[in-house]
Amino acid sequence: MRLTVLVDNDTLVDRYFYGEPGVSYFIEDEDKKFLFDVGYSDLFIKNAQKVDIDSLNLDFLALSRRHMDHTWGLDPLSRLYTEAKIESISYKSPTAIAHPLLFVSRAIDRLHEIGPLVSEDKYLGILSLN
Repeated sequence: MRLTVLVDNDTLVDRYFYGEPGVSYFIEDEDKKFLFDVGYSDLFIKNAQKVDIDSLNLDFLALSRRHMDHTWGLDPLSRLYTEAKIESISYKSPTAIAHPLLFVSRAIDRLHEIGPLVSEDKYLGILSLN
């Protein structure tokens, strides 16, 4: 198994990665490729490109929780897959692994939304367009 940290808040590594208060990991095990969480933005895609990881060639997408630092990267991931479809770039539709309530809106205190910004219907519709 090989683990690559795509996003966290520590950029003091041997590569010049972008960092943010979010988390995303790429895991390879034998011939399977997993993306575990998608961070807060599109930084996981940018950092993956720096180490030649193809975000369009995933077998599984696992989302650990519905907080913004783990899920707000779903919007840029959805755009990446939509653009691939429009431009006839080949891609895999990863199997999503998540809690059934992942896409339920979540707000706390004065924050309006800390859950995913993409609805389940829109997200699953985009990634199942093979």
